[in-house]
Amino acid sequence: MEKEMTDTVVDLLGVIVAVTDGVPRVLVVDRGDEIALPNGPFDPLEHISLEDGLRRLIEAEAGLDLYYVEQLYSFGNRFRTREEIDGGPRTISIAYMALTREDDVPRANSRWADWYDFLPWEDWRDGRPEEIDTVIAPRLEAWVADAGTEEFGRNRTERINVTFGHPG
Repeated sequence: MEKEMTDTVVDLLGVIVAVTDGVPRVLVVDRGDEIALPNGPFDPLEHISLEDGLRRLIEAEAGLDLYYVEQLYSFGNRFRTREEIDGGPRTISIAYMALTREDDVPRANSRWADWYDFLPWEDWRDGRPEEIDTVIAPRLEAWVADAGTEEFGRNRTERINVTFGHPG
C-alpha cells in the first residue's frame, strides 16, 4: 500500500503577555468574526529562523518590537485544523511566548485583553472560581461517565488528573 504525501504548512503563533497593575494581559488580533492570538505562516525564504518569523509577524500585526521570546510548544496532530479535514495541507504550529510591557499597540486590529476574560477559571484572586464547580467539573465527570468501557473511563480519569489536577 502506497502512502500519499501531503503538503505541510508551518504556522507561527504568539502568546504575548504583559502584566499591568497585577493583571495578566495578552495581545490579541481582531479578525472580523474572531479574536485570535497573533499568528501567521513561516516563510522559509524570508525568515532566517522560526523566531525571526515570529518577531516579524508581531511587528506586522501589532507594531510591537519584542524583547524576551521563548518557544513554548509545537502542535502537529493530524486533522486538528478544518483545512486538513477538508483535504488541505497539514498544519504544524510552533507557539512562542513573549514577556513584555503593555506598550501602546499602534495597529488598529490589535489590542491588549485581560487574560481572565478568556480563562475566568484561572482567576483565583477572590477565591476559587465558581466555574470550576458549576461548569468544568460536571462536564469532566460526564465525559468520564460517557467513556463506554471501564478501561476508557480510567484512561479519561487519568487524563483529567494529569491535565487539570482534578481528583477523579
